[in-house]
Amino acid sequence: MKNIFHSLLIITLFSFLFSACKKKDVQLTTAEKVQGTWQLQTDIYHEFINGIDQSDTTIGANMTIEFRNDGKVYSNNQGQKDTTTYTLSGDTQIIIDQDQIYQIKTLTSNSFILYYKETQGADFSEETITLKK
Repeated sequence: MKNIFHSLLIITLFSFLFSACKKKDVQLTTAEKVQGTWQLQTDIYHEFINGIDQSDTTIGANMTIEFRNDGKVYSNNQGQKDTTTYTLSGDTQIIIDQDQIYQIKTLTSNSFILYYKETQGADFSEETITLKK
């Protein structure tokens, strides 16, 4: 009877130890996911103004964008550097340079897709920026 009791006690202790050792999934906030250095994959700009339809696609393997926790964003495009500000508006929008409001379409640990659209009557301009870590 003692052997059964000791066996059950050991099994119970090991089950507590193993369950306590499981890693918990850490959920990062939107601000934490945004922070870091991202590499530009594509910047697709499309506008329709006064009946003229224009598009431009930039493939930016040599451009990086770094979002820091101090509210500043640093870009480096082939040695040309720029700094501006950014703020998050909830989990779905990022405001760059105080006036460009981008919708956050995708934000994972290695993919960040932003979308911007401005419309005035029949005229519009839109931009989709795809970044990766």
